[in-house]
Amino acid sequence: MANFLVVAAALTNLAGVVTFARGNLPYFFMCELNGAAWRVSLPEGAHAPLTGDVVEVAGEREFSVKNRIADATVSVTTNDVSAIPPPMVFDVETLFSKLLPFGNTGLYGALVSSEGMLRDINRRQNSTQLLVGEGDCNFQVELPVEISDSLPDDLKIGATVRVTGILAYTSIENIEEGIFGRIENIEIIPPSVDSVEIVKRAPFWTPARIWAFFGWLVVLLAVLFGWVTALRGMVAKKTAELSESIRLRVKARVEADAARRERLRLAADLHDGFQQYLAGAVFRLKAALNYLPDGAKECREQLLAVQDALQHTQAGLRATLWAMNEESEGPESLMELFGFAARRMPHWENAVEFSSEGEERPIAHKYAGSLLLILQEAVGNALKHGAAKRVKVHVAFEERGFALSVKDDGKGFDPSAARPEGHYGIAGMERRASELGGTTAIESAPGKGTTITFRIPL
Repeated sequence: MANFLVVAAALTNLAGVVTFARGNLPYFFMCELNGAAWRVSLPEGAHAPLTGDVVEVAGEREFSVKNRIADATVSVTTNDVSAIPPPMVFDVETLFSKLLPFGNTGLYGALVSSEGMLRDINRRQNSTQLLVGEGDCNFQVELPVEISDSLPDDLKIGATVRVTGILAYTSIENIEEGIFGRIENIEIIPPSVDSVEIVKRAPFWTPARIWAFFGWLVVLLAVLFGWVTALRGMVAKKTAELSESIRLRVKARVEADAARRERLRLAADLHDGFQQYLAGAVFRLKAALNYLPDGAKECREQLLAVQDALQHTQAGLRATLWAMNEESEGPESLMELFGFAARRMPHWENAVEFSSEGEERPIAHKYAGSLLLILQEAVGNALKHGAAKRVKVHVAFEERGFALSVKDDGKGFDPSAARPEGHYGIAGMERRASELGGTTAIESAPGKGTTITFRIPL
């Protein structure tokens, strides 16, 4: 028990400067004039001071080896950012040697700076968690960056970063097991994303990435080849069961129909993609482009063409996965499901309006995913290709089905004109509606917006 100091809860008075505070957090850190660091918790409803405020604090010290004050009252005398002591600089291994497993508890709450490799980025709803380390030592960094906000371009896994902030950790104290003050879960809390400095950008090319890139391509080709082979095998087996007298006629018809379906499915599936393969492939292509020397113009052009094709395919699959997730997590009602999905598409806000008429009836569960994909494609086309400012989505529930109408005020187009080579958006919507037994009607003209109506029987 030599390392375990039990501090009785007693009224404690402190004076010092605030070294860390965030307006949304019910606590702050301060440094006394003698250099001791403290974590100060505020009563419910109290407002934290600002970083650099010189304060006087009164409150109860917690039962802990750490310097922690609870239910504190705070008075601010002035603000003097220059009074904040400079951070203590440690390399990662030195910092861990001072702390683990029963180290210097006086460092808790101190302002420190440490440099290491960024090993993981975990985006959360209201924050972003980084894992930074060197060798076998890793510490966490909690950034006040919501999942909807963007991170700095160079903040990528593999970069070397310098983090400046408050040192915190978990102190394990278990009397029954004789554990007192064991330190775990080391964390540096920066005041903002600006306190994470990129010392060295992440490398764009390594031998492992080269092998992984070609490995993903081999897997992708093997999956496509296996899928096509299996489909052809099924057609051949069915054809073989037909009598010899009609075999040639049926074979020609079945093979023609199978080839047509195969092309449609292949086009749609490649449009939707194989995300688990393509995400890695696109990343590695970007890495390869940055690794190429300036003189490799022809090679760069070829890789850029491959990148464009993979990103197109990846975007399609992302739409399919989006529909699957929304269908799984969303409500049963079709209109509520549409609204639920729309709220998770930030760029639809203030641009897409939903309305309905008639009495809504339960929609077969198998329809939901396809309807979401149709809706996403139609609205996406209006906003992206049609440059629409407003999109009106209307669902009319009829006696034997319903009609889904997507009307925009965009630049419109000529529906009778030939569709661009490789453009699967409209064809994909028509195919999905047809698979549900429905029809698709398009009304548009240059400069007059577009209305697409899907009629689905029930």
